[in-house]
Parts: sequence; C-alpha cells; structure tokens
Amino acid sequence: MNTIKEEYKYQVHTSWGSRWVFAASTVSFILIALLLIYRDTLTSIIAIWLRSETFTHGILIFPISGYMIWTRRKELQQIQPKPQPVAIVLICLIAIGWLLAHIAAVQFAQQLLFIALLIGITWGILGSRVVRALTFPLAYLFFAVPIGEALIPPLQDFTAYVSVKGLQMTGVPVYLEGLYITIPSGTFEVAEACSGLRYLISSLALGTLYAYLSYQSYYKRAIFIAFSIIVPIIANGIRAYMIIMIAYLSSMKLATGIDHIIYGWIFFGAVIFFLFWAGSFWRESNIVNSISVDSLINSNTSNSKKQFILTGLLLITAASLGPISAIQLYKQPINTACTVSIPKGSLNWSGPFHPSDVWDPSFPSTEQDTRQVYSLNNEKNKEIQILTIYYPEETQDSELINSQNHLYDGKVWQRVSEENQLVALEGKNFQVRELVMRSTNGYRLVWYWYNISGWQTINLIKAKIFEAWGKLIHPQTHGSILIAVATDIINTVEVEKSKRLLSKFLNENPATTSPRSILACK
Repeated sequence: MNTIKEEYKYQVHTSWGSRWVFAASTVSFILIALLLIYRDTLTSIIAIWLRSETFTHGILIFPISGYMIWTRRKELQQIQPKPQPVAIVLICLIAIGWLLAHIAAVQFAQQLLFIALLIGITWGILGSRVVRALTFPLAYLFFAVPIGEALIPPLQDFTAYVSVKGLQMTGVPVYLEGLYITIPSGTFEVAEACSGLRYLISSLALGTLYAYLSYQSYYKRAIFIAFSIIVPIIANGIRAYMIIMIAYLSSMKLATGIDHIIYGWIFFGAVIFFLFWAGSFWRESNIVNSISVDSLINSNTSNSKKQFILTGLLLITAASLGPISAIQLYKQPINTACTVSIPKGSLNWSGPFHPSDVWDPSFPSTEQDTRQVYSLNNEKNKEIQILTIYYPEETQDSELINSQNHLYDGKVWQRVSEENQLVALEGKNFQVRELVMRSTNGYRLVWYWYNISGWQTINLIKAKIFEAWGKLIHPQTHGSILIAVATDIINTVEVEKSKRLLSKFLNENPATTSPRSILACK
C-alpha cells in the first residue's frame, strides 16, 4: 500500500515539475514577444540609463529583481502555476493607457505602463499565488523607469534655502536671489546637477531594497523608506552648504571645480552608510514568508499546456492593441498647413518689430517659432516681446511639453523664480505662468501659457490630456503652441510696474489670448 502511495506522489511531483517548466517557458516566450512589440519603449529606457548619471542605477534593477526571484525558487516549487484569463482585461486597460501616453508623448508614462504589462502578463500566465509570492521583486522593477526630473526645480529651491539658512546661522553674509547664492567671496548657482535628485533616487532604490530584506513588519519598512526619502533631501542641502563654506574658508581655492562633485559623492556615501547603520538596530530576524503547499492534484497535463498556450496568446494579443492602434492612428493625415498669426499693434501699441537682443529658449525640433516686439506709444523704454513656439505635429523628443524644454537657455539666461499668476482680462481671470529670469544685462519678466488644439492651460498634465484627446477626436489637429509675453525689469523693486505693463498689453491686444486668433490655417 505504501509503495502505491509513494509511486502516486512521485507521478504527481513529476507532473507538477513538468507544469512549472512549461509555465516558465510560456511566460518567457510571451515576455520576449512583449519586449519586441514594445521595443521602442524599452530602448527609450535603456537610452536614458546610458546617457544620464541620475538614472544609471536602472541598469542594475532587472538583475537585482531576477536574483530575488531566484532566491525564492524553493518557495515557488510549492506553488502550482495556474493561468488567470481575467488578466486579459487588465492588459487591455494598460495597453489603452499606453496608447494615450504615446499619443500625448508622455514617455515616462509609457515606460511605467510597459513595466506594468510585464507584471500583468506574468500574473496572467503564472497565477495570483505566484505573483503574490513575488510581489516585491516584481514591484521593484518600477525603479528601472527613469522618472523624477519634474522634482528638480523644487529640490533646487529647497537646497538653496537650506544652504542660505546654514550660512546665516554660521555668520556668513549671504544674499539669495532665486537659485543664486552670493557671499563675499563669490556667487554660487544651485544648478540642476546640484538639486540632489540622483542622491534621492539612489537612496530610495537602495532604501526600499534594504527595508524589504531587513524588516518583516510593514510599518518598519514604510518608516525606513520614508527616511530614505527625507534624509538625502536634507543631506543634499547640508552638502551644498558645506561646499560653499569650504570655498568661503579657502578663499575660493577649494570646492569650486570638479572637486565639489567628489566631495558630494563622499558625503552621500557617508550619509547612506549612516542611514543603513541606524536602521540595523531595528533589524528583524529573517523569517521566511509562509507559503501554503498546494494539494497534490494529478491534473491533466495536456489540458494544462493548452490552457497556458491559449492564455499566453490572448494576453500578448491584448498587449499588442496599444502599438497596433498607434500605427493606425498615425496613418491618418495631419493638417500642418497652419502658421502662427502675430497680431498687429493696437491703438496704444506700435509694432510688431524684430527684436535686437538675444533670447533663445531651449525647445528642440520646433518647426515654427517667432519673436516680435511692441512698444507703448509715447512711452520711453516700455516694450513688450511676444514669443510663440509652435509644434504642428508632435512626436517623442519633438514636443511642446517636455521636462527638457525651457524658456531660458541656461547660458545667457537663467531662471530666478517661477509661479502661477492670475491676470484680470476684461473682468475675467486669465491664468498665466510667471517666470523671472536673469542675464548679465538684467532681468526679464515672462508670462506664458499653452494653447493645445484650441484649449488654453498652464497645467502640464492638462496640456498632455488635451493633446491626447485632440488627436483622438480630431486627428487633423492644429497642434500645440506656447505663447509668452515678456518685458525687461529695470530693477527688482519695480517688478509690479512690469506686471502692470504686461497686463495692459494683454487687455489692449485681446487677439493674443484668443485661441482662434493665434493660428492661421488653410
């Protein structure tokens, strides 16, 4: 009797192992097919890893996730993989989301949804219990997505604030103007590279991994991850303060060149070491998560294989909806026979004239950009510049809304401050984005907004939604325009006078803010 029972267990175990091999093979082939279908999204991720020091860590994410999955192989052997056809619904929704992100040229959203597709297909083929056992290794893949550049401006502002407070507390005379910190020895700029984003992202990726490996309770993991975010932000401000102090005490002989970057990485390494060392005092014993063993059910292997294959084919078909729909959408003709119509001067304003100064905003691959000057009649040195940047057809890296696009070039002009403003136009509030920038010759006040297929906004998320919606309901879209009006600021005390001048121009030239007046289409 025992011999028969042992033989039965052996047969079921063999069937079970065969099921796992076939399931793993199926998910591997389907994921390879997914990588080929979404190769453009995958290559965009890899390209950013290779060119940006901020996101170089992404190269290690997939190997780390793969290693964590490998370490759980014994636990996985106790689970019977079982396809989940319901995952097809989720894959369809993700594919539609990817399509919308592709239409609006939101690259990071495409990349996030691509990772979600990888996880969703794994769930659909291997089942809920397998994915539940691999929740963290699979979720950790999201760290491979190069995201976070939108945090650079607020991180720059915070770093400048902490640096100035530190200098004031230590008795160093200091003057802060936007991102420029002036001390008796010289002037420092909190550039984008000094924002600390690379420290923050690296700390968060490492801290999340450390929390998972060191703690079992969720609240301890959450607390440590929170500190992995807070500590590098504060530490970067202290780092910037220390660099300025070293330069101040050495009469600008130290920490003003490449050495300040070296000091920064040494300091960051010390901070991370301290963070992990402090976290080790609350480290919990490594308790293996319990996984109940599936019952030994001698299922029909032939039917199981058919189920894996059918589910895999349905999943990859659903995932293909995004790229296939994108190809069909872009086959439709797009009306590019439009030009920006610069309004003529009004009763109180002369122009437009060609500007004589240098102002080259950083908007690559734009097809049409214009800049004209208007002068207020009978008023000396009261001029307004109007700038338009037009993209009749947008593609990835050739788009109006992009984190790399700026109204200042970073060389001649640099950002001082930026915020939202409400302007009263004919009794109604008109929202603009206010930018103050500076050059060696002075300051310039800029008000700007976006016109997306007839909708006006200053919200970047809304602008992207308008782009996607416009292309879906009206493929012959008129494109996207940035409209800006600017005037020079004589001195920082007279900013309000410059604002009143811009407001006067917009009120007396309503065509500037009219969505239908700015474009002339055949």
